[in-house]
Amino acid sequence: MKKKTNLFLIGFLLLVVFAIVSIFTFYHSNQMIEKGYLASEGSAAEDFAVLAASNIKLTDAQVEKLKQYSYEELFSCEENEALRDMMDNENFTSRVDYAYIMVHLNKDEVKYQVTEENKELFDAPLGTPLDIMWLLDVNVSPESEEQAEGSGVDRNAEVRRYSYYIEEDEVIFEDAPTYIFNSSEWGDHICGYAPLYTVEGTYIGVLGVELQTSNFDGYRIAAVRSMGTLLFVSTVTILLLFVVLYFQYKKIQFTRIYTDPLTKISNRSYYNDQFIKRMNGEYPRGEYFALMIADIDWFKKVNDTFGHEIGDQVLMEMGQILLDVYGKGHVIRFGGEEFVVGIWIKNVDELEKSIEKLYQTIRTHHFSSQEIEVTISLGCGYRKTEEIKGWLVSGMLKTADTKLYECKENGRNRYLIEAYEDGR
Repeated sequence: MKKKTNLFLIGFLLLVVFAIVSIFTFYHSNQMIEKGYLASEGSAAEDFAVLAASNIKLTDAQVEKLKQYSYEELFSCEENEALRDMMDNENFTSRVDYAYIMVHLNKDEVKYQVTEENKELFDAPLGTPLDIMWLLDVNVSPESEEQAEGSGVDRNAEVRRYSYYIEEDEVIFEDAPTYIFNSSEWGDHICGYAPLYTVEGTYIGVLGVELQTSNFDGYRIAAVRSMGTLLFVSTVTILLLFVVLYFQYKKIQFTRIYTDPLTKISNRSYYNDQFIKRMNGEYPRGEYFALMIADIDWFKKVNDTFGHEIGDQVLMEMGQILLDVYGKGHVIRFGGEEFVVGIWIKNVDELEKSIEKLYQTIRTHHFSSQEIEVTISLGCGYRKTEEIKGWLVSGMLKTADTKLYECKENGRNRYLIEAYEDGR
């Protein structure tokens, strides 16, 4: 019982460890999915930005003129309309929410700073210079346009065209395409940036596009569902494997405990622990139950004459003959050269026929490599099935043993059968 408890405990601990590892893997895989999604979408955002930047043609004069426009003039100017027209195709509108050009102003170009009047618009200390300007600004998707119109943004509020430079902006204004993830009042976006130059080759700033991330949840759900399915299948597989291994272990243990290592048939421990229970579990059962003891005649002489190796061969072959006649689970090596056989029968005639078949098989068999002729003596007790109780079997075995002794006393190589009666 202790070994069984320990086995279940080990199995339970393995499942707990597997569950912890699965949760850990699931959590980190989810993070990797998110990183993978951001990397994939970020690369797409960069490509959109590079494509748009390559089609923007601004001169130095146009840039300076755009810097002087009011916010209202910016939205209706020719350059902003050109950017809007560029974005007005399915490739952009299906993915992009916003497109714009960001400029990092020189100190002498800064017009505004964070003040008491506008501090609610900027998360920065008073006096912070607003040195980031949107040179052009387009709401690409219809949804983003509606959001901008519905937000109550006053385009005449010039200060809204500006922001302030932060350390993270250094990545954006590098001389190479890049992307970042941005979360703001306008929602979550993946922003792609590409450096932008005038026709004359003067650095302007960056062209930015912001991609919708509304499909991320669907992407993650699909990936998580796939991972969940994989984990479920893995868990079920592990459980099934554990069950299979457990029953395999039990089978190995059963075989080791209840099998005679020489003859490979059931041993005396099987008789003591399992035999009657197994016999009672057989259906259909006959009218009678018979218990036999068979003993190899003059077996010591075989060992003394031919050696124990030949004696072992004789035991193995005798065990196999008994198995062939009566079947696995019905034959037991009781000890030494003795074998016990238990069978259900319809009548005594059937019992005698089975014993005659056994004797005929032994008579025609030459045992071991020495082709020895071997005989057996057999005693048998039987009783009606309806009268069989577990405690009576020991009495039946005693009857069989008595009959076996009588066979030996009367010349061996014979069998005797007797009905078992209580008290005998």
